Amino acid sequence: MKTSNHLLSVEQRVSNLSDLCICLCRSGSATGACCPPNWIAFSTSCYYFSRVSLSWNNSRDCDACVTLSVQEFVTHRTMPELFWVGLSDWRTGSWEWVDQMPYTVERWKPGQPDNWAHHGLGPGNEDCAHLHDDGRLNDQHCSIKERFICQKDIPSQPSLLL
Repeated sequence: MKTSNHLLSVEQRVSNLSDLCICLCRSGSATGACCPPNWIAFSTSCYYFSRVSLSWNNSRDCDACVTLSVQEFVTHRTMPELFWVGLSDWRTGSWEWVDQMPYTVERWKPGQPDNWAHHGLGPGNEDCAHLHDDGRLNDQHCSIKERFICQKDIPSQPSLLL
């Protein structure tokens, strides 16, 4: 049993060293932000701006939790395109992020959200939010395919335990 625990410990050290090497190759520094390839570091998170379009439901596992300073960063990178963000009202009728945190910053386009029902896209109203071409939010039918933004915390820097 002791040998098995020792092997796991060595495997973890090798994994940590591998992560550190990848980070060094990608950022040139062991102390800098270390995001996966094709992701962009900003503040304490990594962001991915898709090049493909999916429905809101298909893109929701990869969400962007947008705060005000982050909103400016994201808006700068998305304008004038349309991108889904992880914000909807389909679950409770109130706008909330995919982690169920309530939406509190009002960045809607004028007259939005309007929950328009005459879209001809099947059942349901406009229950999902996307960044419009001016960087403000608009509600949209969740089945429409648009690009999307993913957000995740920057992984902690691996420590050398050798």
